[in-house]
Amino acid sequence: MLTVDGLDVAYGDFQVLWQAAMHVGEGEIVAILGPNGAGKSTLMNSISGLITPRAGHITFLGKRIDGLPAHRTAAEGLAHVLERRRLFPFLSVRDNLLLGAHNETARPHRAETMAAVERLFPVISARASQLANTLSGGEQQMVAIARGLMARPRLLMIDEPFLG
Repeated sequence: MLTVDGLDVAYGDFQVLWQAAMHVGEGEIVAILGPNGAGKSTLMNSISGLITPRAGHITFLGKRIDGLPAHRTAAEGLAHVLERRRLFPFLSVRDNLLLGAHNETARPHRAETMAAVERLFPVISARASQLANTLSGGEQQMVAIARGLMARPRLLMIDEPFLG
């Protein structure tokens, strides 16, 4: 499903990843572990198209995606829940979730996916009309993950899933 091979990533002259490689098969759950500053977020940001790698290849569902911008990788079926949640603070929980279902694959299934997300995270239905910035850190993290699921992705990447 996802293959990363020989990925070099730098911020200016400061190289963060050297020859990074990984493979994620269909149905697998993979964790990227390491200390702060090890490049975990940089790897995910490179896969999702937020950062352009210096070298290497990223293949998703048999298609090269290295160097594609984030909106294109999202359109290919890859969702990325960023570190620190990145919710829209003055929108309701429901509106934050609906923004996740923006792509043409997810949009027709919004009601069905919303129901599934509410079953997975029951607190979401109880807080649907509440502004996102009034939620606790853990509740905000649930909303961020649920928003990623609303896109009906083939692959969901979650950076710092337990941050909250």
